Amino acid sequence: MPPPEPVIIGHATLYLGDCLELLELLPALRGVDAVVTDPPYGIGYVHNGGGRGLVSGKTNLRPIHGDDRPFDPAPWLAVAGDKPILLWCADHYKTRLPASGRFLCWDKSCGQGAADNFVDAEFAWTNRKNARCIYRHFWKGAMRAGEDAPSRSGRVHPSQKPVELMRWCLDVARVGLGKTVLDPYMGGGSTGVACVTSGRKFVGVEIDPDYFAIACRRIEAAQR
Repeated sequence: MPPPEPVIIGHATLYLGDCLELLELLPALRGVDAVVTDPPYGIGYVHNGGGRGLVSGKTNLRPIHGDDRPFDPAPWLAVAGDKPILLWCADHYKTRLPASGRFLCWDKSCGQGAADNFVDAEFAWTNRKNARCIYRHFWKGAMRAGEDAPSRSGRVHPSQKPVELMRWCLDVARVGLGKTVLDPYMGGGSTGVACVTSGRKFVGVEIDPDYFAIACRRIEAAQR
């Protein structure tokens, strides 16, 4: 079976398909300079336990493909090798990660507001040892700061990350300008937007056609 034709938007190359299948079909995916991604990690995401997906405004966001089983980071650790790799929600599969490297913390609450059902922080793992390990950006439920705040754009993916956070990730992982970053679980495209607006090239893969279309639109807008 031949690989799908990519959608090329400026310095971004985007594929609609299963990233593990494409990894075998496209040897070029192994030649990237870094891997930065927020993978599905087995929490079986549904809204209110009803399997309907998250409803945000007028946008119905379906559960994440592949989030019904544990995540195995081994293929992407192999792709990265000694090159930079940064994986989000790594505390959920920490026993499958190398003992070396460093955990990063995204402080989502920033000390604002009372306790609620939203988590106060998320954790990533990187193979780059760096003194910078905490990023503070308010992002809880409908209360969000920055360029992805509701007043500027609606939530486009259940696990959407702020573009500002993903730019920080690229810096912490020490991904140089002009380098090519692979996100095999592209989702709504925040990593791609961070890359093209900070002088990096981007290769993204997304299996869900609707989220793929959203990522294409966001990355095209960022290129402009």
